[in-house]
Amino acid sequence: MIQKLLRRKPPKDTLYNGNGSRPRSGLVQGESKLMSTFFGLAIALGLGTLVTLILVANNRALATRGKVFVQMADGTTQLAQEFDVNYRRPEIIKETAVRWMQLAFEWDNRIPGDDKAVDEGINFDRSNKRIPTKVYLASYLMEPGFRQEFLRLMASEVIPIDVMTGRRKSVLRFYSVSDPRQVAKNRWEVDIVATRIERSATQELGETRVNRTITLQSIPPVAPVFKDGDPEVWRKTLYELSKNGLMIVEIKPLNL
Repeated sequence: MIQKLLRRKPPKDTLYNGNGSRPRSGLVQGESKLMSTFFGLAIALGLGTLVTLILVANNRALATRGKVFVQMADGTTQLAQEFDVNYRRPEIIKETAVRWMQLAFEWDNRIPGDDKAVDEGINFDRSNKRIPTKVYLASYLMEPGFRQEFLRLMASEVIPIDVMTGRRKSVLRFYSVSDPRQVAKNRWEVDIVATRIERSATQELGETRVNRTITLQSIPPVAPVFKDGDPEVWRKTLYELSKNGLMIVEIKPLNL
């Protein structure tokens, strides 16, 4: 009786065989390794498919993008990198704004680019009032309509008469020039803090604040086309101003 009580049957378990032998642990471990292998292959296949789809999309985008060819100095043609034709680098925008301020507010009776030539001024509206050539050149950076208004104001109210006789000159002192900030599509603003110092041959005549916010807009740049002989000096300056592809559409006082 005691022997029968001690002979207890093992519990039923699917891991036991019919003879009550030990669990089949080797078979379970083999199946686990096989499943891990299949799982790793599935992940690798999925990643490979994703990378392939990305490459196909990029190649399709490149295939539909326009190509630009340029002719080099030696006559050969090369493929140029495509870019937004209305994009302007910040340093170019700042340079254009500063250059305009210098032309508009640094006065003397000399032709730009030729210190030996005396500037007789330009009569722009068939009146007796003349303005320095520098100021006239500055107006070419401005929007039509706005340009004529600017010239009339400078001639009648801003520029002293004795500038054209050479008795008065002026120079700008820049204190700060802000980085361009985009205010609309293809349009930027630059804040300039400066003063205009006027002087005669023997003394300083005064210093005036000329703080301005200048709004510029991108336009197609003008490439200079020179034929036989050099153009006039002021025409060279005009081409240099136009090549940046920027036009001034608004100028307003900067209140600090």
